[in-house]
Amino acid sequence: MEHFVECLGASGEVGRSAFLLQSDKRIMNDYGIKVFDESGLPKYPVHSQIKPEVMILSHGHLDHCGSLPLLYRDSKIQWYGTPPTKDIADILWQDSMKIMGEDIPYEPTHYRKALRQWKPMLYGQTMQIGETQVKTYDAGHIAGSAMVEYDFKDKIFLYTGDFKGEDTYMQKAAKPVKDVDVLMIESTYAKKEHPKRMETEYNFMDEVEMTVEEGGTVLLPAFALGRTQELISIIREHNSEIPVYVDGMGRAITDVYLKYPQYIRDINKFRKDVRSVRMIRSNDDRRNATREPSIIITSAGMMNGGPVLTYLMNLNPKSKIMFTGYCVEGTNGWKLQKHGFVTIDEQDMKVDLPVRYYDFSAHAGRSDILNFIKSANPQKIILVHGDKTQEFAKELVEDFGFDAVAPMIGDRVPIF
Repeated sequence: MEHFVECLGASGEVGRSAFLLQSDKRIMNDYGIKVFDESGLPKYPVHSQIKPEVMILSHGHLDHCGSLPLLYRDSKIQWYGTPPTKDIADILWQDSMKIMGEDIPYEPTHYRKALRQWKPMLYGQTMQIGETQVKTYDAGHIAGSAMVEYDFKDKIFLYTGDFKGEDTYMQKAAKPVKDVDVLMIESTYAKKEHPKRMETEYNFMDEVEMTVEEGGTVLLPAFALGRTQELISIIREHNSEIPVYVDGMGRAITDVYLKYPQYIRDINKFRKDVRSVRMIRSNDDRRNATREPSIIITSAGMMNGGPVLTYLMNLNPKSKIMFTGYCVEGTNGWKLQKHGFVTIDEQDMKVDLPVRYYDFSAHAGRSDILNFIKSANPQKIILVHGDKTQEFAKELVEDFGFDAVAPMIGDRVPIF
């Protein structure tokens, strides 16, 4: 039998991760959606002639889980994910159905069937799927994120999903996995180093505190999943007094984080930090948040949807907008950083407030990716989830002597 990986998304691009592994079983790794595309329409994994027999979800971000209910239009396969991953995916699927309405390509019945077919997957647990042994490791990316190792025919195939190679307040760093035969690794920042974390934190907090002291509001457009929780902890690590408000889906995701303490690096600190902030639950709360110098952490991180635009319209002239995550080209967050305006109800609105960016990425940077590869020392590397995978593959071959490939959408890559 031929053993291969079929790349149905996130190959030569970031978004809609979906990789079908053919061992003795047909195993789907992730099944995501590309929410922001140059076409203006969401993109889903491309169709495969091969039907999966089981599905494993690395973590709960939409670009990895957003299309999973589609598998249940004509299937009853089981899928595995960590407990927080299942709860997070549930929240995001419900939100997607509410926002997209009739445009979403699956029905509520498919969503409910997907929830019924979930089976728990725990870090360090070994599962047997046919003749294939499956083991998962903490990926350090968000709560419940996992790297997935497959052992069959005395060969090791490792799919990293998204991972982080240094500690954050929320997660412990992913530990390198040694003695891998084939490594499928995310390459989001393969050509970029992240700045030193503590230096970024101090610079960020200096500007936050200065803005609040001068009577302004700091607006933090933030991803509800992972970034909102990390920002709460960063702020409280350095300042326990500044009023902090949290709005949007980040509230529900924070509840999931608190529900699964074993997936958080320091749950006692996080519980204390969460108790110290004010969760927004009404329009009155929103009005109060902008009446005093404060910090507002709110969705959406790219400013397309969520309460963030309401806050933007009510900031006083002493306020600042600070981004801490990547914004896709064409989103309001990208427009604001590049051109100083946002689009609301098809009207461009100039924003005369300072805009800043601080890099608190939950992805591995270049050094972490290279260190992970060197530790794994694989016979073959498959580069995915990146915009510059072709360049990076060439570098790994010519400068480091690895056998590296950068597949495109629809490619089948032989693995042994």
